[in-house]
Amino acid sequence: MTSESAVSARLASAEPDHRYHWSALLVILIGLAAGAWSLGRNFAATVWVFAGAAALNVVFLSISLVVGLWLARRLMRPVAAPPWSGTWIAVLWGGLGAIGISLAANTALTSFVTKALGFDIASEWGSALVAPINEETAKLLGVILLAAVSTRLVRSPSDGFVYGALVGLGFQVVENLTYGLNSILGAGGVDPAAMSTLVFGLRTGTGFWGSHWAMSAVAGAGIGYLVANRGRSRSRRATVAVSCWLLAMAMHWQFNSPLLSDPQYLFYVKSTLNLVIALVVFLVARRAFRTHWKYGAADEVDRGALFPQEATALSRRRARARYLRRYSRPGRQRYLLHLLLRRQLRLLEDRAAGCPGDAAEPQRADIADIRATMAVSESHESG
Repeated sequence: MTSESAVSARLASAEPDHRYHWSALLVILIGLAAGAWSLGRNFAATVWVFAGAAALNVVFLSISLVVGLWLARRLMRPVAAPPWSGTWIAVLWGGLGAIGISLAANTALTSFVTKALGFDIASEWGSALVAPINEETAKLLGVILLAAVSTRLVRSPSDGFVYGALVGLGFQVVENLTYGLNSILGAGGVDPAAMSTLVFGLRTGTGFWGSHWAMSAVAGAGIGYLVANRGRSRSRRATVAVSCWLLAMAMHWQFNSPLLSDPQYLFYVKSTLNLVIALVVFLVARRAFRTHWKYGAADEVDRGALFPQEATALSRRRARARYLRRYSRPGRQRYLLHLLLRRQLRLLEDRAAGCPGDAAEPQRADIADIRATMAVSESHESG
């Protein structure tokens, strides 16, 4: 039997192996820096003059960011939340990179639309014609870059959905900040705190549930489908990805269009429609993930990498926590069981993402070594 000390030296490798592509990371960093510079150039003076109101905006939007992060990480991806590294890259890209690209692109395209269609049409339809193209493309670029940064971040439509939602969340929070600052200037600087509170309430209460996060989640699911290793033809995967991107732009178009905007309550119909579309895409992606997970887990039980009760526990967050408390004592045994479950979880994530059964043999060997270590540790404690 493998000695406990020898296997313990390998337990550090039980964490997922994220191999980052530095060229993609460099592009992300450049985009974040450019976005921060663009925001500073456009809004630094307003923040300096109305520092108190700007701080109030930040407080309001920080609350919405925390709530949005919790909901996205807890509900939008089956089995396990996305890693924090990917989470923060997605949020930062939405709040800085995508915002910076959109500020420049919206200005240029709005000018073109005004010249081509006239001021009256551009003032009424400009945001519906300009924003869907620029903003959905800028946000989707964040999901594409995440897929390029590491092959373990975006591997399924469910991954693309949650990262798209996180990009959209970051975009939405910073966009709401810019609207709050612009409203202060629009009111001539009169009662800036009240204007900030009003804009936050309007933009959060009238459309938050069907705004940017929903649009970019749909587009992101298409990228997840594109990169998924499922044996489907490249043309089919590309068609689905482009269709999801176009659907996200259509969602954005109807959200911004002057249609169904009067009376005011009809605006809720727009937000609800986007929410329904996002929910349908989410459920389809979730069902596919669960199906692949189920088949992979059954195969790993047959191969001996998992016990049936472990396969059941691994499929749910709360079930894993209950299993950990029930089948281990605090201390070394619980630590080893925690590592075992993490390794098994990684194995099933790989299988659900399309990893062939035979290719996962090294992971099964690691699982067997951890079990051996647990047996040695238990015999020492009982002895």
